[in-house]
Amino acid sequence: MKKRMLALVLAAVMMFSPLVSKAATFNPNHALAYLAVRFTCGCTRGGTGAMIGRYGMVTAGHNLYCPYHGKPLKTCDFYFGAQTPCCSWYHHTGRFSYRVYDTFANGYHSENDIGYIIFNNPVGDTTGWFGSWAGSDRDLDWEYMNLYNYDANRHMRSLFTVEKVYSSRELYWDGKLSGTGGGPVVMGEEDYVVAVFTCYSNDGTGYGRRLTYDVIRDMRADGAF
Repeated sequence: MKKRMLALVLAAVMMFSPLVSKAATFNPNHALAYLAVRFTCGCTRGGTGAMIGRYGMVTAGHNLYCPYHGKPLKTCDFYFGAQTPCCSWYHHTGRFSYRVYDTFANGYHSENDIGYIIFNNPVGDTTGWFGSWAGSDRDLDWEYMNLYNYDANRHMRSLFTVEKVYSSRELYWDGKLSGTGGGPVVMGEEDYVVAVFTCYSNDGTGYGRRLTYDVIRDMRADGAF
């Protein structure tokens, strides 16, 4: 609690970031969804997304545009609290809009591999949501990081990161976590999302696209919170 109060005070006084608090009834498993995606090019994939508001979900851009063909999403089912391919806590199929920061028309790059979904209905009232934090490298140094995602069998996985390197848009860590992209990288015990998992390299380096002021601002304008 003391760490959380310190973070809130510093954010308010020094204007580090637009900070969005998590839901009062927050449960990380319920706020995380397995995304069953089909693109207009015919490709399919599984992804992970995290609710960060009543209407808003953050995920990787490659779950919304095909990273191989640059084609947009056609259909997507959301399995919150997924446990197996046929079992989840909450299955959502309602209407939504979405935005990405790279359509991968010129090839894939993790730096802009982030997007968000705005549901027509307040899905977060059912699922709860993570808090979110967009800030500087100094902000991220305060706490450890934890990453959540689903594997191909829709089992929840997590990884505590060990060594972290930050840039203005990305973060890197030692530790390969196989599974679907788009899962949240959270800061500290309070579960504030600071980035989304995008990919990993053969040497075991993981990559995440950070939340920024611009992304939070755009999500606010679109009614995510």
